[in-house]
Amino acid sequence: MAKTTDPGVRELARRAKHRITSGYYAKDAEAQRKARRRTLTDKVTYDKIVEIVARDGTVTDVIARLVDGAAFDRASETERERLVLGAAATYRKVKGELARQKSAALN
Repeated sequence: MAKTTDPGVRELARRAKHRITSGYYAKDAEAQRKARRRTLTDKVTYDKIVEIVARDGTVTDVIARLVDGAAFDRASETERERLVLGAAATYRKVKGELARQKSAALN
C-alpha cells in the first residue's frame, strides 16, 4: 500500500509533537491548577459571605470578617488597602449574586 499523506496533516502532526515536547501542555496544566486554587479560595469566601448574610442579616463589619487578620497586620499600607478593596468588591459581587438568585426564586 502506498503512503499518501496530506501535507496539511503532516504539518498539524509536527506542530502537535512540538507542543508536547516543548512542555506547552505542562504550562497549561499549571495555569489550570492555579485557577482551581483560586476557585477554591473564592468558594470559601463565597460560603463565608453566605453564612454571614444568612445568619446575621444586616452586618456592619463584613470586610473585617472577610480579611485575614494576621495577613492584614503584617501587610504594608498599600497591601492593606488592596486587601480591604478586594474584600469589598468580593462582598458586593456575592451579595449581588445572592440577590439575583433570591429574586429568580421568587419569580
